[in-house]
Amino acid sequence: MQRRHQRDAMGVMLLLNHVLFQVGLEAIPPVTLFIVLAQACTFLQLFEVPWRDISGACISVNAVIFKKQWLRIFYGAIEHGDSLHLYYNMVSFIWKGMLLEPVLGGAQFAYIIVLFTALCGIVLLGLNYLLGTFVDSAFYYQCAVGFSGVIFALKVLNNYYFPGRSRRFLGIDIDLPAGQVVWLELVLIQLVTPNASLVGHLAGILVGLAYVYGVITPVSDLVWNLLGQQPTRLTRAHYGPLGRRREPGGLLGAMPFGAILVSVVLVALQADIMPRHWKRMVDAPCLASSLVIDHHQWKLLFIPALHTSGSLHLAYTVLSLLGLGYYLEHRMGIFRFLGTLLTLTVLTNIAFCLVTYYILPNHMEVAGVRAFQIRYKCFLGLTATLIAMKGIYTAYYPTGPYLFLFLPVPVPKLLGVIFEFALLHFALPHVWIVGNAIGFFAAFMFVILS
Repeated sequence: MQRRHQRDAMGVMLLLNHVLFQVGLEAIPPVTLFIVLAQACTFLQLFEVPWRDISGACISVNAVIFKKQWLRIFYGAIEHGDSLHLYYNMVSFIWKGMLLEPVLGGAQFAYIIVLFTALCGIVLLGLNYLLGTFVDSAFYYQCAVGFSGVIFALKVLNNYYFPGRSRRFLGIDIDLPAGQVVWLELVLIQLVTPNASLVGHLAGILVGLAYVYGVITPVSDLVWNLLGQQPTRLTRAHYGPLGRRREPGGLLGAMPFGAILVSVVLVALQADIMPRHWKRMVDAPCLASSLVIDHHQWKLLFIPALHTSGSLHLAYTVLSLLGLGYYLEHRMGIFRFLGTLLTLTVLTNIAFCLVTYYILPNHMEVAGVRAFQIRYKCFLGLTATLIAMKGIYTAYYPTGPYLFLFLPVPVPKLLGVIFEFALLHFALPHVWIVGNAIGFFAAFMFVILS
């Protein structure tokens, strides 16, 4: 079989440096080390593999189900798109192996890796098949490679059995239950790296949840028993090497389901994966006062809020929404939270229309927009609503820190919202400052009145 020699080895060199000088070869358990070396050698093609290029190994509904190339479930998991893809996956895997392998034992850890590899591939195929059937047939041909699905499944295990170990994300201390970090990472990775396989990562999370909640353990234990082994049982009372106290709340407990639901809709619209007949229901131009007041398009008071102008706008909206949902939903309840979100969206948009139709056109120019253009100036997204929601957060947490995105920041709330308002103007200049100013005014009035 013809072999390729043009593969970039920079990520492999970074991985070697990480193993030898940052972690230490002796600190990595043997099965974990073997899997890392095997995947690095596979990427460098130091031995023959049954595929010529990535297209011959990647996992897709068309290749696996329609063409019955079942071994791709395993081929795709150990192949990587580039050397940095390999590096980031293996660095993450080493950390998880160092936690789990000493507790489970090498043999059972290896068995779980094989099991998760197969299940992640199967769930990925199932999800893509459903998306291809009900959303867009292009999902039948989406091809995925990499160990990320298995790593996300292991993240779930780590977050469940070692909850005290997951209080940092990207080097930042975050005030979230350990079980929610994996969901946050799922969203952030997709926003930062749009080409990453969202469905593959979601498949890994679902497999991990199925394992920790006992859905697949009867079958997995049966296979393990047939091999003449007694499986090691992990419990949530297990304290981990640092001996940190277990936190309350599971992987699904206290999750802001209302905020997650709205976030899923926002991401689906931005990624264009919503079913066409659903998309037509929420397809509308952006909010402009002339369309609402002159043409009576009342649906524009809430539908444009579901759309974003780009990835950065979407990232800000989703992260802010999840942060507010986490702190407010368990105080307000999911339905009241969603009702408040909808009400503030409509009220801020009504205020936007009134201000831009009756008041601002009396001025020569406002925020770079000439007077005759103001009634036709568009506003899109939830930024005004989210700023207004900061007023409700302040009412519920009057002495708490300021909430920026999902991070509690120890600054006065007025200073925090002014900084966020200015940051939005510079980071998202196409989101008109007038709309955000109305959200700021609504938050200020809510705090005063409450």
